[in-house]
Amino acid sequence: MFKRLLLCLTEATPREVVEVALRLSSRETEVHLLHVVRLLTELGKKQAEEGFSWARELFRKEGRKTEFHVVEATEVGKAIVSFAREKNCDGIVLGTIPRKGVLGYLTESVSDYVVKNSPCVAVLVRKPGQPV
Repeated sequence: MFKRLLLCLTEATPREVVEVALRLSSRETEVHLLHVVRLLTELGKKQAEEGFSWARELFRKEGRKTEFHVVEATEVGKAIVSFAREKNCDGIVLGTIPRKGVLGYLTESVSDYVVKNSPCVAVLVRKPGQPV
């Protein structure tokens, strides 16, 4: 179990990613839910809080407390790593998206960046049936 766990959320985050974070946490775990946006507005923050309320509810049903954060950044991977350092997290959970085409092999994904630069354990979760 982790003491401070960071769960990274996007609009495409499947329930399976959140469930992995739930299994890796306990009632004593400080759980941070993080959503990174390129431009932060009050309306965008409110929409993110409402849009990810389902994830908070899953934790609440299991007796877990969460803190929801929305941060503005142009480089998502760097924002995640920086946030994990700032909050002294000992674990990060995030989903993966399969890379496609030549561009996918030439560019670094967010999950690749986080794994290479994370100050703690990074757990990558693939959606069932998703290609490697």
